[in-house]
Amino acid sequence: ASGVSSEEAPAAAGAAAVEWHETVEVPASAAWVYTECARIWNPIHTDVAVAQSAGLSAPILHGTATLALAVSRVIARALRGDATRVREISVRFSGMVAMPSTFTVRGRGTTGGRVAFDAVGESGASILSQGVLTT
Repeated sequence: ASGVSSEEAPAAAGAAAVEWHETVEVPASAAWVYTECARIWNPIHTDVAVAQSAGLSAPILHGTATLALAVSRVIARALRGDATRVREISVRFSGMVAMPSTFTVRGRGTTGGRVAFDAVGESGASILSQGVLTT
């Protein structure tokens, strides 16, 4: 859950029109790099056999890596790159990101210091929903 009611957040449920969007490239090596840098070792992200045994066709990008990529776009667009203004981030992880692929981050409005956003995969399926970045 997002931790923010739909009354408090601008379009937390994704109902508002998209004000901006940006495509994020996810290279085939993204999960391996993130695993080493974040020191988060879960073989579903880096081992094909483990991912397939979990019912996936291939390893998937970490949810936290997906969120980091999305939030960096939100900060660049909505906060003019000033990450020091971020006080809180909430989001619902609603889908998986394959590698290599792209996904699209969508800004859905700013109200009272809250920036609403979401992200969709190449097929248009939701991967992050009810995103709110609070300043």
